[in-house]
Amino acid sequence: MDTKIIQAVIDAGFTPYMRDTSDTYMHFTDGTRIGYLQKGRFGGVSVSTVHVPNKSTGTGFGIAQDESLSKELLESALIHAPHWASSFDRQSVKKYPTIAAFLAASRWNMDYKPVSLEA
Repeated sequence: MDTKIIQAVIDAGFTPYMRDTSDTYMHFTDGTRIGYLQKGRFGGVSVSTVHVPNKSTGTGFGIAQDESLSKELLESALIHAPHWASSFDRQSVKKYPTIAAFLAASRWNMDYKPVSLEA
């Protein structure tokens, strides 16, 4: 991941979690809520919500793509569900109560670690 993106997430007040800093995706948290960010193939980033996986709505909703990375963009991924989601889809969403619960949810998630760019 581009260190500028990681730093922008940190500067916006969030903690990035990555399996490896060379990955093109991350989860991030405000301490409670969790979002997902992925670097675009041709620049920019996309953000998604994060919830406990289910058959109706998977692991989250794609929220936005943008060339710039702002606090507002990141915060848009922390919602329960987007306004356009159906009532049925909204009811299927169960959010992780904490980042610790997300990390403990699977062996895959256990490998996510907080990222700091401090030397």
